[in-house]
Amino acid sequence: MAPIRKPTVRKECRCSICKSKTLGFDCVSVKTFKRHQEKDNHDITHVQTPHEDTCDTISSAVSEPVNQEEDGFEFEQEDVEMNSELRNLNDTNDILDIRTRNQPFSETDCVFGPEDNVQYTSDTYKEEYEDESDVEMDNDEDSSLESISELNLIHQFIVISVALFVSLYVVDEGAVILIAIINKILQFLFDPFRLPVSVAGLKRLAGFEALTSGVKKYVACSKCHAIYDNEAAPLCCTSPNFVAHGVRWSELHRLQYFDIVRCTIIDPMHNLFLGTAKRMLERWVADGLIDDKKLVAMQKAVEKVVLPPDYTSLGTKIAKGFPYMKADEWKSWCLVYSPVVLRDVLPLPEFKNWIEFVNACRYFTKPSVSEEDIEKGHKCLEEFCKGCETLYDLDLLSPNMHLHLHLRQTMIDFGPVYGYWLFSFERYNSVLKNIKTNRRNGFESTFMRQFIEESWKGDFVRRLLKPMHALACFEIFDKFTTNNNNTNTNTNTNTNTNTYLSHSFSISEYLEASQNLSMIIRGNEPLPPSALPLKTRPLSFMPKHEYDCLVGYYQAAYKNPQISGCKDVIDDSPFVNDWIEMVKSVDLLGQSYKGCIGTNGRGSYIQAYFTERTGSEHAYVGEIQYLFVHNFRPTVSSLTYRNPHSSQHVFAFVKWFKSTLDKTRELEGVELLQDEFYKQDFQSILPVHRILLTVAIVDYKTTKNVNKKLAIPLPKKIYY
Repeated sequence: MAPIRKPTVRKECRCSICKSKTLGFDCVSVKTFKRHQEKDNHDITHVQTPHEDTCDTISSAVSEPVNQEEDGFEFEQEDVEMNSELRNLNDTNDILDIRTRNQPFSETDCVFGPEDNVQYTSDTYKEEYEDESDVEMDNDEDSSLESISELNLIHQFIVISVALFVSLYVVDEGAVILIAIINKILQFLFDPFRLPVSVAGLKRLAGFEALTSGVKKYVACSKCHAIYDNEAAPLCCTSPNFVAHGVRWSELHRLQYFDIVRCTIIDPMHNLFLGTAKRMLERWVADGLIDDKKLVAMQKAVEKVVLPPDYTSLGTKIAKGFPYMKADEWKSWCLVYSPVVLRDVLPLPEFKNWIEFVNACRYFTKPSVSEEDIEKGHKCLEEFCKGCETLYDLDLLSPNMHLHLHLRQTMIDFGPVYGYWLFSFERYNSVLKNIKTNRRNGFESTFMRQFIEESWKGDFVRRLLKPMHALACFEIFDKFTTNNNNTNTNTNTNTNTNTYLSHSFSISEYLEASQNLSMIIRGNEPLPPSALPLKTRPLSFMPKHEYDCLVGYYQAAYKNPQISGCKDVIDDSPFVNDWIEMVKSVDLLGQSYKGCIGTNGRGSYIQAYFTERTGSEHAYVGEIQYLFVHNFRPTVSSLTYRNPHSSQHVFAFVKWFKSTLDKTRELEGVELLQDEFYKQDFQSILPVHRILLTVAIVDYKTTKNVNKKLAIPLPKKIYY
């Protein structure tokens, strides 16, 4: 059980500020009490400097209004006298005292004014943060400030900007120093407004703590799972069920519709990748099937593997013996690396048995699965478990392998694994791990407050600053708080392209377009909203041989051989210009695609269906050279002309690898390709809607020292 936190010590403060309260005093923390006493002592012992007369003259000159049209000369004369008097002073602090001494101090000014005697350190900040994170703040400077809605627009903007900047980029004593600098600048500008001197006070004034004000710390009993308030938690378990029978209890057991067995989800991340994948590799090493020499050979075999963008590369971890592997790395090992390198390492029975597990992972990790996929994956896991019984010692079998056979029911009940596996939870654990704390008791509430603020601050700032559009700096702040997916940062982007085909998008039609070749797709169909706006580059000429491919594509797609190009005589037939807008990348339902030119190739290898001359369909693997947008409008009589955006087509210029007749690795999910491309023709122009899958590519040499390519088709993301 977590220890009970001791209450914060309070003291009655009767300083010049607190005595104005209703009771003549105020209960504050010890730290605040000491600071108020120091403030009073400083004010009592403060003596005017010998330049008192000069100070009065200057302050009166500053405070009196001046008519610049009638008394412009007098104003300049007074300003010169003021500067000459100020140059006689040696200390900058004296200048500040002179300019502000005769100005009346309000209670807010007294509390929030810069205190030259106070030195802020990291320990001071940590003490403040701890007190303010677990108990209600009692600093008078925070309680005396009006709410942010009562401030003027300039002060509101200052508070929000500094609070957001501190929350995003500044930690520990740097935040307090930044606040002190802002307050000093305000003082130089003769602005009576001051920011709170503590981070928590600043967030309270900004309103960032409105959502976290109800955060309260609770603790759960590790034996009976009862929930207690942190202040009232018992020192030991008091549940009669556990004391008498040693049975753990959950309130979920009271739900009549809750089946504790069936409603317990099996996490595929731990079950498949961190469980069996890791266990099998350890067994191969223990049995001597894989040694250090083979690990080095495996590393050389995959040195030039090119993965899709959302798969983690193993780098040199294979040669080092798979140290400190994370779940996403085990996922890449199972789906990409292992089918390539284990064929020549493991004995054939063990390798075939492992491929059953790999195929099951391929079926189960699809973003969109069918009942047929679930049944195929289940059969693969059954064959894998049966093979482990005969190929290995029985101590390899574990309860985790038994849970493999329950994954089918879990997916039938709860859907694809992307909805509940723990990759996202582990990612949030990384976010929580990086939150700065003072490492004292009660850090759970600190975690929760900062996590909620981080999730909520964007919406808060946009809502609060909308009425401040008159400020010149609002455009900058609006860009800072707006999602990049909703703004266009490329000044060279065509405005028509930015509004391209976002309406009437149908996800079912889009998914069908990549698999159904009978469906007419020309490239001007609606794209997913995630793809817009397209990040295009300035207009450029298309190379001649690639331009000829584009003309041929339009002739075939629109079934009009009269469509003409630049080399033809321009008549009444539709004309294809050779101007294109290259696209850096395109995001289609969460899957990113890029051209290989000028990149490392990740996201450029794809697979798409084509119809053979025999009428059969075959999936070809290709390399995207570049993505581009082209404007073309067919004849006026065409129905597509009615679509105001039909002239804009989004294509990928692709070079297709030559296939081979070698199908020996087909059962492994690996396709053997020649290390050369087909001749470029109109089929090199591929509408992005036709992309079927992403592909990992590996350089491969046969036993006859012939260069080949190994292609591993992988599931693509589908996030909508």
